[in-house]
Amino acid sequence: MSFVAVAKILKPRGVRGEVWVDRYREGFPAFEEGSDLWLSGEPGVPRRVLSFFQYAKGCVLKIEGVDRPEVAAALSGQEVLLPEDRIPPGEPEEFEAGEVRGWAVVDARRGTLGTVSSVVPGPAYWTFLVEGPGGAEIEIPAVKGYGTELDRERNQIRVDLPEGFPGVDDED
Repeated sequence: MSFVAVAKILKPRGVRGEVWVDRYREGFPAFEEGSDLWLSGEPGVPRRVLSFFQYAKGCVLKIEGVDRPEVAAALSGQEVLLPEDRIPPGEPEEFEAGEVRGWAVVDARRGTLGTVSSVVPGPAYWTFLVEGPGGAEIEIPAVKGYGTELDRERNQIRVDLPEGFPGVDDED
């Protein structure tokens, strides 16, 4: 079964083992009571959702077996995973962080720059962390101004970075 990262556990909330979560796509997932999810630190081990709610301060998730703040704290930083077949289609430019990991990043002029090692969500846009030749890391904002385009058939992200972009060699 193939999994996609859909949220990140931020920190514990309260004394009952609830956790704050940051969903990667606004409004999805809703984490329905009784449904299963998986955690990045426990691949292959399903966990049951006991409750989920959202309010002005954020999203709160209660997972079966997490009943104390110490247990919840140990989950901080882990990603919440769902099976790929439970992910609804988004707009062509929308993506899940877990979906693009390992994809090649190809620049219009320079060719392949490397592969996506992770995606960092931000308040205005996400950033692809790309592992380039020799392990060098390149940070590429996922913005239309850089011609960012997803090619799901080839598992590639195409970009058109300007000359002098940090971390990218402009030599022919």
